[in-house]
Amino acid sequence: MIRIGIAILATAGFVIPAAAGQVALVESITGNPPGVGLMDYVETGQTISLGSRDGIVLSYMSSCIRETITGGIVTVGTEQSEMQGGKIARTKVSCDAGKMVLTSAQASQFGGRIFRSAPAANGSARDPQLTLYGRSPIVEMKAPGRLLVERIDQASENYMVEVGAEQLLHGRFYDFAKWGRSLPAGGVFRISGEGQEIIFRIDPHAKPGNTPIMGRLLRLGTQT
Repeated sequence: MIRIGIAILATAGFVIPAAAGQVALVESITGNPPGVGLMDYVETGQTISLGSRDGIVLSYMSSCIRETITGGIVTVGTEQSEMQGGKIARTKVSCDAGKMVLTSAQASQFGGRIFRSAPAANGSARDPQLTLYGRSPIVEMKAPGRLLVERIDQASENYMVEVGAEQLLHGRFYDFAKWGRSLPAGGVFRISGEGQEIIFRIDPHAKPGNTPIMGRLLRLGTQT
């Protein structure tokens, strides 16, 4: 049995404002290109030099463009990269464009305590701040800690998740897909932790599991 302490979380209820700088996430990397690592954010104007066998996948937050790049010199743009030499392939993924950008700043049982609560009274639930297009969110956190996930559009199971350091990818990402968990399509949820909260909707056609990161990313507690 997993023992979870109960905490009261102060919440601010906002989406972190649009950033100057950080515009894309490194989803995948092959080789060892200098100055950039897996799950790093890259900034407008940043240059990435790739060897002939190096590769990188960049996902842009404001345009939902996903680029698979091999070799050459990459200059990070605002909505897509500029390329000299090498090869680049672009696809458009489903994401809530622009709403994830911010100021520079084991548990098969979900790893948490399950409880039930009634839905919010009519008119009391705030509108979702963004839509996720995958049913298994990936949550960016500053550090290990507790996450409270509540469904607020109807009575449902809610979860208090105790996230340990060993569960964070690259020290700051908790991936529901990695732990085999998903949320119901079409639901409206509030996720709280680190003194902040985000209200989000799961698209009715969303799928569970390891879908594109930009379509399921929640940046919680990442302000500096």
